[in-house]
Amino acid sequence: MKTNALADLEAVPSMDPGRKVRKNSFWKNVRKQHVLLWMSVPIMIHLAVFQFVPLWGWLMAFTDYKIGRSIIGAEWVGFKHFEELFRNDYFLKALRNNFAMNFMQLIVGTVCAVGLAIVLSELRSKAFVRIVQTMTYLPHFVSMVVVANIFVMLLSPDSGLLNTLLMKLNWIDEPIFFFGQPTWFWVLHTLILTWKGFGWGAIIYLASIAGIDPSLYDAASVDGATRWQRVKYIVIPCIVPTLVLLTILSIGSLLTGGFESQFLLGNVITAEYSEVISIVALRLGLNKGDFSFGTAVGIFNSLVSLTMVLGVNAIARRYQTNLF
Repeated sequence: MKTNALADLEAVPSMDPGRKVRKNSFWKNVRKQHVLLWMSVPIMIHLAVFQFVPLWGWLMAFTDYKIGRSIIGAEWVGFKHFEELFRNDYFLKALRNNFAMNFMQLIVGTVCAVGLAIVLSELRSKAFVRIVQTMTYLPHFVSMVVVANIFVMLLSPDSGLLNTLLMKLNWIDEPIFFFGQPTWFWVLHTLILTWKGFGWGAIIYLASIAGIDPSLYDAASVDGATRWQRVKYIVIPCIVPTLVLLTILSIGSLLTGGFESQFLLGNVITAEYSEVISIVALRLGLNKGDFSFGTAVGIFNSLVSLTMVLGVNAIARRYQTNLF
């Protein structure tokens, strides 16, 4: 009997020492970083108040909500507004425009930012580099309202600088209304936003290039590598993780991104190609008072963007360049 009792006691699993160590380590880190934790409290409150609490309003997408009434008391209609969403011609065109313009901006902007960063990192004249950096960074700090007005004036058919120059060179016989050509809007929008943001986007790539181990350059020089070969076999592979990270962060804005620039640069003539989902939500949700439909548009945007970010991150995880 005694032997059996001892065997039973020994068979009882003891407390996992690793769990206790992890618990003590957790509270030790909390005490060590309590200042940082307290500093993060306002950020968490801001997120809760302005990001999570408003999610209560998503209920409007499933009800026939009318302004002045309670959301709870509104008539429940289920997925009626989502069905209308996919049958709406304006929404389908806006969805196409969102994908097209943001995808073009992502590709062209990334290529220009990476190219600028590589060129600046290879230049020997530091004074010239600083001048170029300043000139390319400045447009980022200019309001989109100002940028839109600048390009509308430059491309205006009435004494616009570009039209005047082309006519002086006898390349055209009469002024061109650039913002009156619907099929040109995607290209014009991409070029304008690229001009505004590619200098600022190059900052992160410059920092990534600056962090490359100098011994790699020394080894390449010993092997007789040319400047282009150093860029091709050292610089570009070393900035790929940064490129993938920024691409993942940008994927989520393929649907949600875009409102201000399209709203300012677009007009009635180009509405078929300039109107994006956010403008449709504004026009139908606020201007016409259909808040339920506008909320359904917002939910669709959020869910599709989240799915795209998770999908791209899962693909990047296979190559160990994922964000999370």
